[in-house]
Amino acid sequence: MKIKNSHVILILIVLTSVNTTLFAQPSAQKIQEQIEKIASNQYQNPSAGKLDLFHLLEKNPTAPDSCKGYIYMTLATSFGMLNQLDSGLWAADNALRLYSNKDFKKAYALRTKAILYRLKGEYEQATLAIKACLDLNDSIWKNQSFKAVALQEYASLCNDQNNFYQATSLYLEALDVVNSPNNKDKNTIYNALKIEINLAEAYALTGNHGYAIQIFEKALPQLDSLKDYDGYIRTGYQLAESYIQTSHCKSSDSLVGVLLPVARQLKNEELESYLILKQGISQTTQNNYQEALTFYRQAFKLMDKNHSAFILDCAIPYLTALKTTGGSSEAISIMNNETVQSSFKGAKNEDLLNFKKIAIHFIWNQFSPSQLNEYYQNILHLSDTVMSEGQKQVALELQAKYQFEQQEKNAKSLVRENELLRKSEGYKRKQMYLIILIAAFLFTTIVLFYLRVRQRSRIQAQELDMQKKENEIQKQQTAWAIQEKNYRDQMLEQQKIVLSQTLSDSDDLKEKMRQLVDEQAIERRKELLEHFEKAKDDKMGVEKLLVQFNSIHPSFVSELHNSYPKLSQSDLQYCILYRMNISTKEIASLLHVEHRSIYAKKYRIMEKMGLGKEDDFDQIVFNKG
Repeated sequence: MKIKNSHVILILIVLTSVNTTLFAQPSAQKIQEQIEKIASNQYQNPSAGKLDLFHLLEKNPTAPDSCKGYIYMTLATSFGMLNQLDSGLWAADNALRLYSNKDFKKAYALRTKAILYRLKGEYEQATLAIKACLDLNDSIWKNQSFKAVALQEYASLCNDQNNFYQATSLYLEALDVVNSPNNKDKNTIYNALKIEINLAEAYALTGNHGYAIQIFEKALPQLDSLKDYDGYIRTGYQLAESYIQTSHCKSSDSLVGVLLPVARQLKNEELESYLILKQGISQTTQNNYQEALTFYRQAFKLMDKNHSAFILDCAIPYLTALKTTGGSSEAISIMNNETVQSSFKGAKNEDLLNFKKIAIHFIWNQFSPSQLNEYYQNILHLSDTVMSEGQKQVALELQAKYQFEQQEKNAKSLVRENELLRKSEGYKRKQMYLIILIAAFLFTTIVLFYLRVRQRSRIQAQELDMQKKENEIQKQQTAWAIQEKNYRDQMLEQQKIVLSQTLSDSDDLKEKMRQLVDEQAIERRKELLEHFEKAKDDKMGVEKLLVQFNSIHPSFVSELHNSYPKLSQSDLQYCILYRMNISTKEIASLLHVEHRSIYAKKYRIMEKMGLGKEDDFDQIVFNKG
């Protein structure tokens, strides 16, 4: 999802604001506080933050490596926000040189480097960085929460390279990591929800909009209940996109109508512009180009105001609508817009290709033959880079079309110079062009038909291969079933022989059976007594813990109950055990409940206390009594 890429800078801010080291020296602690103060204001003014960081680095040449590494990490964030990606990579490399493998911040630095390479469009380097980050975490730290985040970044990198199926696999792996028992993150439920949303996005990119819609529709009310309005709007935007792709434009318009007031209330013009853009695309899908232009103009104005790096997402459909309705002067002003021109540096090749294909409709007659040929070659180069056979074919057809038009234009200029030559040769030349165009069309059709037939043949061959493998498996299973049946028949025969021998002495058998029943009854009674004693001991253990806690913190229960009267005795008992730093597994054992229900109980208690995800449950519990 392209709108999500604007979140990358926010991810960098989160990375650099994580306080993972307590410095031993007072001066180091002071430096750290200054860095955190700069980072907190970084989003509003990254240029000033960058200068402050350089000044801080110059003032403290003898600072510990951990301090310098933190400064360079924060610098990498500032450079990333300013789109100075090479400088950001320089800062990240400096941070990496100052961190050893035994410092967990090195994994964060590698992930930051991967993000910067990704923004720069150097996907091979970004892939190497994110793999190194994952390898370091797996070999030394084994931090499941961090691994899940890194896997998501890897998946987003695959999405940028159109490797949607690999991205889907990585998102599923991240979901398994988040839900694994080894993950101790308290935000597991929220993190799993975010990964499911990313997975739905990957489904949408592969064309599985039905699956994507199901996940998006399920996630929206959950995000609303968590008051994650930013995520709510972004997820709703993606759902609207899937609605349009499945020709449910009315559903998309209705959803955007709900989301727009929320975005305006948040004063987030970036999200507002994308939602308005989605309204325009919906109208374009319904061939209402005049209505679409109204929305495109609003969205383009907001993106230009905020210098959006993704303004091409609006410019391309905007120009397409102008091509249909006729607005050459407006189209020229869009193409010459400074924000549009600056966005070319970080744009994906696919976006550049689409932009150039639509732009040529407005400017081709302004080029000389050599300039026009250079423009066509650039389109072909972009088409090769995108690696899409369909787009290559469109580019070739586009080149043939405009070459024909240019040749026709040259022919008309020659006609003006010699009227007789125009009458005698013009018809033949047009006839030749028509034959060439028809031949090119036939050739293209044959090539496309051949490619389609070859693709079908490959699919059929794969299906036959799969069928053969299934038949072999069925044969093997049948053989195993026969062997198993023969084995059971042999066992039954042996049992019959033993039974017939045993029945010969029925009195002894009855006596043995009675003895066996008596012994089992005695063992059962012992087992029940043991369970009873164990349950009694466990209950006494909980009560002793509560008595001991109340003797140390006599006012804890009363203060907590007065502050949150909705809490039941069971809730207060859980809070006491939580305050005593007893692990979730041990609490489950003491209360004789399943491990999962303890996590659910904590969130139910937080709801009764009226706490949100931004409130600190630990601080409230540990400050009472």
